[in-house]
Amino acid sequence: MTVAEQPAPRIAIPVRLGDSGAAAVDPRVEAARTIFNAVVGLIRESGAEPVLIEAGSDEQLEQALASCHGFVVPGGGDVDPSLYGGPEDHATLFGVDRQQDLLDAGVIRFALRNRLPFLGICRGMQLLNVVRGGTLHVHLEGGNVTHSVPPVNGLELSIHHVSLVEGTRCAAAYGSTPQIDVTSGHHQAVHDLGTGLRASAVAADGLVEAIETYGDDTWALGIQWHPEVPFLRDEARLPVFRALKAEADLILQSRTAADLLVRQV
Repeated sequence: MTVAEQPAPRIAIPVRLGDSGAAAVDPRVEAARTIFNAVVGLIRESGAEPVLIEAGSDEQLEQALASCHGFVVPGGGDVDPSLYGGPEDHATLFGVDRQQDLLDAGVIRFALRNRLPFLGICRGMQLLNVVRGGTLHVHLEGGNVTHSVPPVNGLELSIHHVSLVEGTRCAAAYGSTPQIDVTSGHHQAVHDLGTGLRASAVAADGLVEAIETYGDDTWALGIQWHPEVPFLRDEARLPVFRALKAEADLILQSRTAADLLVRQV
């Protein structure tokens, strides 16, 4: 098989559920469902094959994920505070959906356990931190950086700068530039970092804007911003998806080589 004939890596993305309680009617969750399709499109545009993952038993989830080479968990409602010891009755909470938490966390744990590439976007970044034992700010008060604005059609998008930490996977994905403009819309954020995670981008107010694994060869990156919003240019939308696809290509190639070796024995 030539390089040109190499199949596309399969990138798993858990579907947005949001069909129960407040999660079903909150306009911000509805907006997250809309841009979910944009995430799927960017996976495809990067050259990978998106694979939609439905909720099911642990065994069904394992089976669905086993043939995939990379993983994305996108945005959505707030993570259940009980998962990180946060206040469960905070007035600003929205779209909490325990079934969505279980599905998304299952995907993240599978990726980390098998050392497979993973990208978390907004909520996906926050849940990566929680899975690793970290905590979240349940609500951000006003400061010198606007992380979200009053919602329009459910979207709360603000544009601001983040500084990328030199030598990180996040910086490498963006060509090692020291600073980028990002589009964000969040009222929660990483507080205490989880085990084996480090900050790889920071806003001017000191808020952690990207995290990643370190200490082993697992490529796992979480970004607080939304590269999938449609009005951005390709150079702002595609870098992290292309980086994920490149890592997934390595997994696909290693599996292909291992399969060929087994056939030759």
